Amino acid sequence: MSHSRSMFIASSTPQSNRYPLPSYVHVFTIFTRIAEKSKDLDFPAGVCHIVGVGGHFSGGSYGDLMRKYGLAVDNIIDAQLVNADGKLLDRESMGEDLFWAIRGGGAASFGVVLAWKIRLLPVPSSPRISFCKS
Repeated sequence: MSHSRSMFIASSTPQSNRYPLPSYVHVFTIFTRIAEKSKDLDFPAGVCHIVGVGGHFSGGSYGDLMRKYGLAVDNIIDAQLVNADGKLLDRESMGEDLFWAIRGGGAASFGVVLAWKIRLLPVPSSPRISFCKS
């Protein structure tokens, strides 16, 4: 699994401000991979970096940059979901009501979210520090 994880993220290009992301990676992985490729883009994800993005996003997802950019779910621009009928849906085919529901309403209630596409946001290139609250 770690091999496919690194291949998926390595093929992403944060410079485009659109970043595909599988549900199984940790929040820490988002920050690490984005920082490796860009010093001027970031994502307002969680304060505890060991949480998986699938649960983080489907639970609302507050983070360090939310005062300026809103919740992480406010910056999700697409998702791939397999519904109970086994159909693979994206934002357009699932409709806006379901897309809204999976971003904070517990996505597992509606299907299995395989991947998310997030919008990266401009940030100062100065160092940033995050803490994991335990």
